Amino acid sequence: MYAKKIVLLIIVITVFFPAGCSAKQAEPFDEPAGAVSHSGQSVQVERAPAAPTAQPHESNTGPQTDLPPPTPDIAVEDLNTLSVPVVNQPSSGITVTAGTGGRGFANGSFQDARFTLPNSLLVNPNGTVMVFDTYNNAIRTITSGGTQTLAGSVEYYDEYGFPKGYYLDAALDKALLNRPADGVIDSQNNLFIADSQNHVIRVIRDGSMYTFSGSSGGYADGNHSTARFNTPMAIAIDRNDNLYVADTLNNCIRRIDPQGNVTTIAGVPGTAGALDGAANQAYFRDPAGIAVSADGNVIYVADTGNHLIRKIENGRVTTIAGNLSAATTEAPLGGFDNGPALSALFNLPRGLALADGVLYIADSANHMIRAITTAGNVVTIAGDGEPGLLNAPSGVSILNKILYIADTNNNQIKSVTIN
Repeated sequence: MYAKKIVLLIIVITVFFPAGCSAKQAEPFDEPAGAVSHSGQSVQVERAPAAPTAQPHESNTGPQTDLPPPTPDIAVEDLNTLSVPVVNQPSSGITVTAGTGGRGFANGSFQDARFTLPNSLLVNPNGTVMVFDTYNNAIRTITSGGTQTLAGSVEYYDEYGFPKGYYLDAALDKALLNRPADGVIDSQNNLFIADSQNHVIRVIRDGSMYTFSGSSGGYADGNHSTARFNTPMAIAIDRNDNLYVADTLNNCIRRIDPQGNVTTIAGVPGTAGALDGAANQAYFRDPAGIAVSADGNVIYVADTGNHLIRKIENGRVTTIAGNLSAATTEAPLGGFDNGPALSALFNLPRGLALADGVLYIADSANHMIRAITTAGNVVTIAGDGEPGLLNAPSGVSILNKILYIADTNNNQIKSVTIN
């Protein structure tokens, strides 16, 4: 269909470019309002009052808001007892799991639910699908009972018509987020969230939301209260509960230990580029997807702005799929091609999922789900290259051979059976 050609990106991925904004091909993460420059200079985010409950890290206070509290429908502790039904799953092809396709915020049946540009999702081992409903500033769940809200609310809207985000650590019926982008669950059933435009990692435990690591936007390693992130868009976890963060606008990969201490494990802070080699000298460009092996020894990165898939192992970064030489230009162009991994082409790859040695990739600007097989070949799993069946998918998660997809610009959650 695309036979080894470089494809100029002509779509606008609205999850980072709302109506009225323009995009540049090689910079899919232009800094939104409230973000930080690549220099790492700190900025302030709009915050609601800090919760009076005890917290691992107290939020900075800010202007008070009169947002009424949202009403969560389900507690995070109950997630292990629920499952999403497998309805009409074909042996091949794409099935809509939830969402009307129109933007909005609505719970209820799978047919009536509404999302707004969901960036990612997570499938609980017992089948509950957790949706990071990014532009609704909410965490949603899909179970056999339909779609419900776990945390977050929609009340006020920005100049582009999107719900406004805020920052408040509190009980789940009061907690507020700002563009939650991704999440993982640890061995104790705590849910960690990459709260991208608050530039922090949040955690839900015991019915409340806390700031687990990070302070204001910027760049700094350190403990949970001094570390700083700049638009963290993706998060992964190993079996020892270490977190791995794609710190997108810092062009770095960070590790957070179970105590909340942050270290940079790859990338040069504030430097965008494409360079393999020693991890502390390698360059990334707006990485926005991450997956990790169970033992934490191998980390996979969707190097989104470079249109590459990279690997961090034994202190070194290598490109495992995509055209590295093409990415060394100042403005790399995306493209499409399957085949041997180092000859394959991608166009703004984002979310990653690792299962049985196969790496699944949300190839967002190609409107496809791709995979790197155990034989080292890139294949297409779903999508036809046009915005329709899939439209800028940004997240993937797999359970029992069913791959769930955050179909971002279609505002839906979809699934496909993996053969």
